[in-house]
Amino acid sequence: MSEEVGSVGAEAGDVRRTRTERKDGTMLRALAGILMACGFACASAGEPAAPESSTPTLNTLGVTAQAAELVRDLGSEDYSVREAATSRLIKLGDTCLPALKRAAASDDPEVAWRARDAARMIRWGITPEQWSRLGDLIVEFEQGGPPGKDAATMQERIVRVVRTACAEGSMPFLRKVVRSELADSVKRTAAIMLADLGSEGLAVLMEENVQIAGLDPYDSGVHVMVGNSFLNEARYDRAEHHYMKALELEPGNFIAMYNMACVRSRQNRADEAFEWLQRAIDHGYDDFEWMEKDSDLDNIRKDERYQEMIRRGAKGGGRPPEPMQ
Repeated sequence: MSEEVGSVGAEAGDVRRTRTERKDGTMLRALAGILMACGFACASAGEPAAPESSTPTLNTLGVTAQAAELVRDLGSEDYSVREAATSRLIKLGDTCLPALKRAAASDDPEVAWRARDAARMIRWGITPEQWSRLGDLIVEFEQGGPPGKDAATMQERIVRVVRTACAEGSMPFLRKVVRSELADSVKRTAAIMLADLGSEGLAVLMEENVQIAGLDPYDSGVHVMVGNSFLNEARYDRAEHHYMKALELEPGNFIAMYNMACVRSRQNRADEAFEWLQRAIDHGYDDFEWMEKDSDLDNIRKDERYQEMIRRGAKGGGRPPEPMQ
C-alpha cells in the first residue's frame, strides 16, 4: 500500500502530499493535529442542512403510539416492566423524545426520572451500560456545569473522558456532539476524538459534512487515507469503497489505483491486481523500489507479469496512459 501523508507545515493547515512507507496511521495523527490547530464547521460550506420533513409517516405514527404505551409502562407496579419499557424507549430513539419530554413532567417521580434519563441517553447516543458509569457526567455535560464556570471547558473535558472510557463505543456520542449546537471548541474536541479513533471515526466526520480548515475532507487524498486504514485492518470492501470514491473525485489518482491493486492482491485476485497495477503505472506511479518491498503485493510477486513490470520500471518503460473504463 502506498499512503498519502499530510504533514503540517509552518502555517496551520499547510498540507503536503507525499508517498511514504509508513503504515502506522501517520495521516490520522496529522489530521488530529490539524483539527487542534484550525477551526472547523459542520455542513456543506454556504449551504444550510436541509430541514427534516415534519410530515408524519405511517412508521413514525406507529412508533409514536408505541412510545406512548411504553411511557405508560414506566409507571407500572412491576419493576421488570418498568425496566423493559425504559430499554425499549431508548432503542426506539429520537421519535420517542416528544413522549419522553411530556413524561419528564409527570407527578410520578420514577416516571419522571426514567423519562429524563432515557431522553438524555437518546439525545447523546449513550447506551444504558455507559449511562450506569457516566450518567452523572452526561447530566453535567448537558446542563453546562455549575453557574460561573466555563461550560465549554467543562464539556470539552467530558468529551475526552467519554472517549477514553468508551473507546470505539464513544462514536455515537461524539457524532451527536459534532451535530449539536454546542460551542465550536466542544465540537472540535469531539472531531479530534473521532479522528483519533481511526478510519471509522474519520468516516463519521466525512458523513457529517465536517469542514476542516486546511484540509478538505472530500479531497480524494482523504478517501485514500481512510481506505489505507481499512486495508490495514483487512476490511477490503470498505477499503475498496474509499479508493473508488477517490477515483470518482480524481480519475487519474494513481495512488488509489495502486492501492486497489493491493486490495486485489491480498484477496488473491491476481488478474484484477495486475490490471489495477498497470493502470497505476500508466497514470504515473513509478515507485518501483517500494513495490518490491510492499508486502501487500506478496501474493503476486512470483508471477511473471509482476517481474515484467519491475523490469520495465527499472528501464523507465511504460505505456501511454489509457482512460479508465
